[in-house]
Amino acid sequence: MPIPTPKQSESQNEFMQRCMSDEKMINEYPQEQRMAICRTAYDEHLAATKVSFDFDGTLTKAKVKQKALDLISKGVDVYIISARNSTEGILPTAKKLGIPESRVYATGSNKAKVEKVRELGISTHYDNNIDVVKELKGIGSII
Repeated sequence: MPIPTPKQSESQNEFMQRCMSDEKMINEYPQEQRMAICRTAYDEHLAATKVSFDFDGTLTKAKVKQKALDLISKGVDVYIISARNSTEGILPTAKKLGIPESRVYATGSNKAKVEKVRELGISTHYDNNIDVVKELKGIGSII
């Protein structure tokens, strides 16, 4: 029996409500078991989620920093992937947000940034460059 899976921008509360009220789940499992199955499905989805942010014009904005903090608090692996040539100016922000240095990349170009996003298996990349977003068909998002 297929278990519902979280949608990309769905909060835990939204997913739990949808999962718990799924007709197939209701018919198959008692409430306590449905609750455990739904929680596990949400946690496994988060564990497999990697989200990255461009830096300049993206993660330099307060609302975007807050989005990164919200994702981190939910257990999402957050990366910074920039077209800068060096991580030097990026690392202080990464440290404040709690993003490990090992998840901060300065690729030197937008082409290399796109390649790094793909190489790392990022599920969503937030960027302010429409060309980068277009190149990352399906996983790029303007923010």
